[in-house]
Amino acid sequence: MNLDSLYRTYKPVLLAYAYRMLGSLTDAEDIVQDVFMAVRDLDWQAIEHPKAYLMKMVTNRSINMIRSARRQREVYPGTWLPEPDIRFTAEVAADEPSEQLVLRERFGYALLVLLQQLSPQERAVYILKESLGYPYEEIAQMLQKNEAACRKLFSRASAKIGAHSHTEDEIMTNQADQAEPYVRAFSEAAKTGQFEPFIRLLTHNAVLISDGGGKVRTAINPILGRDRILAFFEGLYNKGSYKGDFYSVRISGQPGVLFVRPDGYMKAFCFGHSSDQSIEYIYSIANPDKLQHIQGSPVH
Repeated sequence: MNLDSLYRTYKPVLLAYAYRMLGSLTDAEDIVQDVFMAVRDLDWQAIEHPKAYLMKMVTNRSINMIRSARRQREVYPGTWLPEPDIRFTAEVAADEPSEQLVLRERFGYALLVLLQQLSPQERAVYILKESLGYPYEEIAQMLQKNEAACRKLFSRASAKIGAHSHTEDEIMTNQADQAEPYVRAFSEAAKTGQFEPFIRLLTHNAVLISDGGGKVRTAINPILGRDRILAFFEGLYNKGSYKGDFYSVRISGQPGVLFVRPDGYMKAFCFGHSSDQSIEYIYSIANPDKLQHIQGSPVH
């Protein structure tokens, strides 16, 4: 297989994997391009497992980038949230690689946020094992560790993820279907100013987390509790901040809302729920640098 064939075959999967690792489509694209530039002169006939070779390179570069980005995150204005992968359609391309499809279906935005709390190696093992089903033997080769160490990393990662959700399924495959009512309720509330029905869907200790990146005005600190979240949304509505269009979209694999004002200002919303299906987290992404990758056309 020549380099062009490798690029067409494996780029979508590598890009989807790097995005889950980094929480940034822009950085994921840079890493995948860098990998293919680095291997352009290799003799691929001599490489027995080209996909594993490429996955290992993406893993190593992703881990290095995560480590180098820590200091930048420490001085980030407000809370850093992952860059949302926003799509106006849930249609699947006929030639979409199965692994890329699995990543999209198994990873909602809520889980992408939780992954940021894992160490780089925990994150790699968790995604490769839990989502893509790679055996520990192959994961160990990618990370240049033994299988026992990889099992321990996966155990620690699962414990950290589980500490923020009652079962992993709640923030993975089932999250998508369960988020639909939240999307409808929020859109209706923001259009009418009647936020009480939406607020009743929240847990009492729900948290609203916003990311404006210092580029647009938004809440710097998380807003805690139903009453404060209600006051926050009502204040924005009364100021005319929600005069625009609301679109139902897919955000990193789960249903969400994209708000667009006539002046071009955009904000994406999606939700994480608790074990009783109440909303536990509201994620609001308004940093314009993170809203550049929008696929498809808006449909009301």
